[in-house]
Amino acid sequence: MNYHFNQEWYGERARIVEQTEDFLIIDYGCKGRGIITNYFLFDGIQLCFLDFDTAEVMASQKFNPDIIQITYCKEGRYECEFANHTVSYLPAEFFGVAGTQYLPVSFSFPLRRCLAVSLVIDKQALSASTGNMMSEIPIEINKIGETLGIEKKWYVSPAPVKLQHLFSEIYEAKGRESAGYFKIKAVELLYHIDQLTQVNGCDFKYFDKGQIQAVKQIRNYLEGHLDERIPLEQLAKEAHLSLPVFYDIFAHIYGDTPYAYLKRYKMNLAANMLLNENRKIGDIALELGYSNASKFAKAFQSVYGILPKDYRNRNKK
Repeated sequence: MNYHFNQEWYGERARIVEQTEDFLIIDYGCKGRGIITNYFLFDGIQLCFLDFDTAEVMASQKFNPDIIQITYCKEGRYECEFANHTVSYLPAEFFGVAGTQYLPVSFSFPLRRCLAVSLVIDKQALSASTGNMMSEIPIEINKIGETLGIEKKWYVSPAPVKLQHLFSEIYEAKGRESAGYFKIKAVELLYHIDQLTQVNGCDFKYFDKGQIQAVKQIRNYLEGHLDERIPLEQLAKEAHLSLPVFYDIFAHIYGDTPYAYLKRYKMNLAANMLLNENRKIGDIALELGYSNASKFAKAFQSVYGILPKDYRNRNKK
């Protein structure tokens, strides 16, 4: 099967870093890490592994007019902005199905790190042999997604156990199995997606872009003022958000409550300081907004399962 690198799908900064008979590895060209591994399975069907660690917001590129994209987020969060200036999220262990009309205009990763796998079907490029093979199973490849309402919205759902297991098998086989293995798994995945109906979906929320930006600004402020204690209600009010709306949007962006997110953020900073800076634990605690080393030690242990002093000693050894 012949295949080629479609620059329009990835943008001007993207480049091929490795090419074999089975796959291409593409550097997206973003700030940080942005690696996509593409396996070309059948005419018009490819499997893409996403490995990103970046804070950059990236514009979606030009796609053919009849694309179906099935994406599973294995780790992190996948943020998508749509043409109507609404924003939604694909959290870890969720999958989404989208047609070209409802593919995002831009995407980013609020936790920076994101691992995902996406099966992309280009209906215009499907060959007669691919269609015939699918119809024997039977899979109505040209009608994939119709019962999910993807002509009206992005379909997002928690992955059922069977699908979650299948997505995990696919992801763990990257770089270890040949394209033949992924062909089998892709057909299995399409069979299960073909069986889904709208009943299996969930009430997934879309948020106004302005509200998303306001919540992100509050997050940035909190991260820049770790030693201060400013009530969230005050920050939300200044951003013209009610406290419940702020909490709801924050959880959708970052997958946690503001306090839980901030504690994890502080402890990640603390872990780095403990290993790379020769400072007293009490001084680190004060810088991160803890009034004493005991409270800091308790918070650190709740995240890392070990006391700060033991973490420092164990990892330095």
